[in-house]
Amino acid sequence: MKQRPFTIVFTLAVTAGFVAPITLAYLLTKPIVALNEEVFLKRSILFAADIPVPAGNEAIVAAFAKRAEEVPGEDAAPSPYYRIRSEAGKLEGYVFVRMGPGLWGEITATVGFDASLERLTGVDFLSQSETPGLGARITESWFREQFRGKRGPFTTVPEGEPSQENQFDAITGATLTSNYVKSILNDTVVEAPGLVK
Repeated sequence: MKQRPFTIVFTLAVTAGFVAPITLAYLLTKPIVALNEEVFLKRSILFAADIPVPAGNEAIVAAFAKRAEEVPGEDAAPSPYYRIRSEAGKLEGYVFVRMGPGLWGEITATVGFDASLERLTGVDFLSQSETPGLGARITESWFREQFRGKRGPFTTVPEGEPSQENQFDAITGATLTSNYVKSILNDTVVEAPGLVK
């Protein structure tokens, strides 16, 4: 019985000794993590809008502030979307943040359209849990760049084959991931006109 208070105190001390540094590190890095997440989102939106992404966090934030405007979500469109403007302030297009299932988890994409909502200006991926070397190749530049100027609804062709304006190269060995991306894009093509106010 006399050992019981010592065991409890010892357990609490060891727990506090391990938890305190982790908590301190979390609190010290929380603002930096939040800034990095914000910059990552803004970089992705600029890429999907086919706006050259500058180097450096401050330049990205400034370019986003000048060219993009967030439109808050509502009942019909619970997620926000972004209006993209030219340097002169003319409406150039839209970017939507869209989510859908992937092979191992959710895929979150930014999908850019021209002002008519008929052609894509670009596609980027904010998050994915696909297989490294296979489905995770959706984040590679060649895969993301191929959507510029394309028009949905989309079908896929084998990687490396010539594609038409409504086709994109599927990733060899990652058919399921390619199909999940196709579903996200096709859903966005259908839903985008109804989301814009």
